[in-house]
Amino acid sequence: MMRFISIIILTFQFFCFATIKTSYANSIISGISTSEIEIDTSFKGAKILLFGAKGYVGNVIVAVRGPKKQFILTKKNELFGIWYNGKRVKLNDSYSYYSLFSTFIDQKIPEQLLSDLELGKNNIDLNFYSADIDKKAIEDFRLYFLDEMQKENLYLSDVEKVDFLNETLFKVMLEFPKNISRGTYSVDIYLIDDGSLISFQSIPIYVKQIGFSAKILNFANQEPLKFGLLAIFIALFTGWFTNLCFCRFFGK
Repeated sequence: MMRFISIIILTFQFFCFATIKTSYANSIISGISTSEIEIDTSFKGAKILLFGAKGYVGNVIVAVRGPKKQFILTKKNELFGIWYNGKRVKLNDSYSYYSLFSTFIDQKIPEQLLSDLELGKNNIDLNFYSADIDKKAIEDFRLYFLDEMQKENLYLSDVEKVDFLNETLFKVMLEFPKNISRGTYSVDIYLIDDGSLISFQSIPIYVKQIGFSAKILNFANQEPLKFGLLAIFIALFTGWFTNLCFCRFFGK
């Protein structure tokens, strides 16, 4: 019932956008069903509806980007059947989540525009840092990183479709996996026509952790020394208590 009411409300908003499109001739007007995602121990992912209207001829591209994080990638090498850590690189300020939606089918978009806007996996700016690494190794690490992020459902493997209700109104269902990071996500909507960017809008989504796990995480970040000492104490106590129980019930 609530879902049906939400659909009615969103449909009403769609038509409101359509009625005012003439006053925003070169704009995109859009919104989302919620701007917050709360993560707790039972979190299994989230879906958010993006809806909007365009008041200009052109195609819509939607890019969803997660907060930037630091990643460390290590290449595994094999020697006489033994695997060991080889070259290691650091990725600074790289997206922790990325998905792309588009209405483009047959039309071509200039490669330079795609590169400037970081649209598409191959155009994501991955900031590698390493003292001794060549271009071939960088490309290998790049492909490995993208493949691993796809396996974790943090980077979508294909460009998804933007659904249009008519010539003006569109909607996109944004899906976030259960292993997303905390932070601010940006939903960037681009209106492109004849190889040029006509209009742009960005909508933030705030992902935060709640409950007891959030308190533990905040404590670990704010008081790392105390958290480390507490973790050591708990580990020692658990080992001592386990040994005591074992000796009490199974030994002399």
